[in-house]
Amino acid sequence: MTLVFDVRTLFYVGSLTALACALMLWQSRGLHAPSAAALRWAAASQLMFGAAMAWISLRGAIPDLLSYQLANTVGGAAAAVAYESVRRLVGARPLPWLTAVATAGLLAVNLALGDDPARLAARLHLNAAVHAVFAAAAVPLLLGRLRQGDDAPRPLRWATGFMVAFAIAHLFRMAVTAKSGALVSMTGMVEGPLQMLMPAVFALAPMAYAMILLGLVNGRLSAELWRLATIDTLTGLRTRRSFIDEARRALSDEGRPVLLMLDLDRFKQINDRHGHASGDRVLARFARLLREVSPQAALVGRYGGEEFCLLLPDASPDDGQAHAQRLCDAVRRIDHGLSAPVTVSIGLASGSDGGTLEELLLAADRRLYRAKATGRDRVVATDGPLSPDTVPLPLLEPGTAPTGSPAVQDHSASVQTQ
Repeated sequence: MTLVFDVRTLFYVGSLTALACALMLWQSRGLHAPSAAALRWAAASQLMFGAAMAWISLRGAIPDLLSYQLANTVGGAAAAVAYESVRRLVGARPLPWLTAVATAGLLAVNLALGDDPARLAARLHLNAAVHAVFAAAAVPLLLGRLRQGDDAPRPLRWATGFMVAFAIAHLFRMAVTAKSGALVSMTGMVEGPLQMLMPAVFALAPMAYAMILLGLVNGRLSAELWRLATIDTLTGLRTRRSFIDEARRALSDEGRPVLLMLDLDRFKQINDRHGHASGDRVLARFARLLREVSPQAALVGRYGGEEFCLLLPDASPDDGQAHAQRLCDAVRRIDHGLSAPVTVSIGLASGSDGGTLEELLLAADRRLYRAKATGRDRVVATDGPLSPDTVPLPLLEPGTAPTGSPAVQDHSASVQTQ
């Protein structure tokens, strides 16, 4: 017995699915601002696909102009709109004029073909060719985005595979139609599951594309949320929590860790005297210096405010102290255009201070406090007495007692006895 399938009913269900997907994409446009334009164009393409399938499914109950010429025009133009959504999704230059030209050309050809049922094969050829061309044109755009590595690769691969499969399916449809004709009766019936395959692909494609597109946008949103949680927006360094998590993983490997805790000197005065915009520029330049000067394996994070941490996973204390001193010298040489040079105080801890991150942080913080208390603009790597011959002289504010005066010596002594 030969199985008979109803294409019109399939298109009617497909139209409802496409319209639901259009609403879903439209409502999702506010989730991720950089993808909003792509989602709007994708929603428009879904709406057009849904309208075209609805008009075809109602053929005979609505005017022929609507169910033949306009349905085929809108269905083909939906492919051009979907292509424009892909262009905006991958950041390519928008080509809205191409959609307008394709729509106008489709309308002219479909009006010329008229509503003669005998010309169904010609209309199928036209729409299959349009869908295949625009699907194939989207493939290099998606592959280019995949090579850039800015998005999660899996949704992009799915989107690329979908476009390749969609183009091949329509080329196959053209070949079958050229060989055997339309294979669809006047009442919208086809015989056999193979003949039903192409209408099913056309009806289900909008839903599949919407799911893939939403998966890609959700991947972008997840990546952006991850960046906000792990990367400090001002400096581009890791946040405190991200630094601690990554430092714990680094310390679990074998090696000789050195931890530097760095604090910009008198940073509050920079904000008070020159404004927070100047303070932000100082922080950003200091962060850039940390990234540029530090080894590639170093882990750098903004610990809070003007305080930073730098972990050298495998370095001797002498190497760590030499690197810290180079940082001090480099910071002092930066011209920020302020009334006084910007300097940094650094506390250093190494593996001999403990094997856990907490022990390293406590030792480095304690030595950073001693560097602040004994004149700033220096590196402190031990808890013992400091030799004035091995540390740089501090840059003093007007009216501040110099290092070595009784006031500073008394304060330094009190730090050592704590």
